[in-house]
Amino acid sequence: MPSESSALRCATIKGSVDDDDRPRMYLYRFNFRPFWLTALALCLGMSALVGGTVLSARSAPDAFACLRIGGNMPARDWLLDFNSGVLTADARPLTDPFSYAPQNTWTSPDGRYIAYTLPDRSLTRRFTLYVQPNSGAIAPQAARAMVSDSIVNAVSWSPDGARLLYLYRDANNVPHFGLASADGSNARLVRLNTPRANEIAFFGWSANGAHFAIGTTETFGRVLTYYESSSLRAKTFPLIAILPYVENAVWAESGQRHAYLRTDQVGRTRLVVALLDSPVYGGEELSLEMPFLRNARLFWSPDGNYLALRYNDENLNWQLIVYAIAPRSFQPRPIAQFTQGGRLLFPASAAWSADSSTLTYFRERRGGRDLVAFRLATGQSEVLVERVMLAQQNDFLWAIENSTRPTRRAAVPFIDERGQIGVDLMNLDGSERVPLVRGATDVENVLWSPDGSLALIKWQRREFLNSAHFLTWARTDGTAQRTINAEEFALDQVLWLREGGQFSGKLVYTYTALTRYGVELLDLKTGVRRTLARNLTKAQSLAFDSAARLLQFWWLDGQRGGVDGFSLDGVRRYRYRSPSGSIDTPQLARSPDGRYAAMYVRISGSPALQVVAEGDQGEGRVIWVGKQPMPPPLWSADGERFAAFVSLNNSGLFGVFSVEVYAKDGELLYTYPQVPLRSVSEALWTRCE
Repeated sequence: MPSESSALRCATIKGSVDDDDRPRMYLYRFNFRPFWLTALALCLGMSALVGGTVLSARSAPDAFACLRIGGNMPARDWLLDFNSGVLTADARPLTDPFSYAPQNTWTSPDGRYIAYTLPDRSLTRRFTLYVQPNSGAIAPQAARAMVSDSIVNAVSWSPDGARLLYLYRDANNVPHFGLASADGSNARLVRLNTPRANEIAFFGWSANGAHFAIGTTETFGRVLTYYESSSLRAKTFPLIAILPYVENAVWAESGQRHAYLRTDQVGRTRLVVALLDSPVYGGEELSLEMPFLRNARLFWSPDGNYLALRYNDENLNWQLIVYAIAPRSFQPRPIAQFTQGGRLLFPASAAWSADSSTLTYFRERRGGRDLVAFRLATGQSEVLVERVMLAQQNDFLWAIENSTRPTRRAAVPFIDERGQIGVDLMNLDGSERVPLVRGATDVENVLWSPDGSLALIKWQRREFLNSAHFLTWARTDGTAQRTINAEEFALDQVLWLREGGQFSGKLVYTYTALTRYGVELLDLKTGVRRTLARNLTKAQSLAFDSAARLLQFWWLDGQRGGVDGFSLDGVRRYRYRSPSGSIDTPQLARSPDGRYAAMYVRISGSPALQVVAEGDQGEGRVIWVGKQPMPPPLWSADGERFAAFVSLNNSGLFGVFSVEVYAKDGELLYTYPQVPLRSVSEALWTRCE
């Protein structure tokens, strides 16, 4: 037998099927003896038939050299064995699912527990849902399996984090939901009787977690069913039995009330409100036929006693209707309706005050808009701020309306009687108004921290031919105000930094000064700014890895380009130079040890794969240009090689692909052509089984 080092490997597809019905790709070995030229020619000819030449000089098996890829067959994956070069359609169950990274992770609201899915029989079809205490890492010894061999449709924690709800389809494609305590104990499973298992949906929890809603499809239409989380008793109403589709379904912020708009078979739209906290036994439903609606939006008052509906009428005017919601009232009772403005009023947002006493909205005026408050106590509207200066990205009402934790405080830019711009912090009912900026000639940005605790304003003041630029921020009550000179630059991209799920009090931003770019890190607690880069041709694609506590951005300096990573103290931790100099639509995959990186960019409009060593002088190469890659490249656990997936039919993540395996320096090791895959997003390097 020839030795491993004296054999030339060449991959081809075997024309028959083994007894276990698994198609394979094999490597044939040829001896370098009298007929080596003939063997070489034969190998090259075989390679041309399967799509490429594959060479390897590995002398010992590699424990991390198997790539498992989601196939397009039920409960089957492709298993690529780098040691042997065999590509197998593998139907064996996974022996160690914990060797894979979770496909999805859900953290409880209190941060005490996490739920996650790991592959079961294959990477594409079946999963096991686990729950465990949140220790910061996957812990097999602490994990409790909730369901196995299932397709998990939805996972949701109750608002208080005490219960875990999961919607899934079992091995027979029968839909169920399960409800368990936060630690996975006391699990109860309920089968959903629906003939169309694919059409099941979760419609959220009530604010106190006492109820949840699930939508299914029955033979006569779609059904929305409410369940008590304590007893799993179902609550249904006759008017919601036939439900062609549900849109705008929203739970009240307090109590157990749910509202949605529905359309029946003849196209009539109705507003439906389910009062699950009604004194009427079993709850009750209020229903009201609606006029013509376009771009409709529902939003509850914080106390759950009022509901606002915003929409475009048949003349494309923005309308607001306020409804009182009360048990035994048979239907939502309209108490006010007013026109915000014509179709040119944009945005036409609205939001409730914290005490539910006021609905605040924008109203069109000649040459601009006013901020107006409708007060429920008087039934009258009152102008709070005239001549509001507002750009789309500074729509504070929209931000409050769409926030999961609305602060109910707003930073309102306006034009005063002298034609200058001011910014005030205020409640939405107009109370506790605090000045933040005065005498500005332009307000460029009004931003809020993710937790709503800080407002940040980028503004400028012009005097004669000079301009001064400032950053001002403060807490929501107007205290702890700080203003720093921001020089003459415009904020480009802003990234608020989170650590441990909480806002860290820091942000990083790219900026433009004239035609040059820079990157700065700002500590909002101390006011300290750290310059990470300046005087660049381009800076873009900010990202933050909270686990590694590293910032990342892509840069271009003349003909040089690349990506840098910084720690939060402003020290550069890595740099990868783009071999082509391009950073157009970049995507990066770092090796586990950080010594190399594979990256996708576009060169002259065409996708390109590159690999580069870490460091300012790190060597790199452009591997190819013009193929259709499916991101991202995937590194093996030892960092010795990576896989790239190339679409052969431009079908996105699904379809026929070639799988290319490269050494860390970019040398082609294997090409596997014409591999039918269900999803390249479900591919993992693993130990060979």
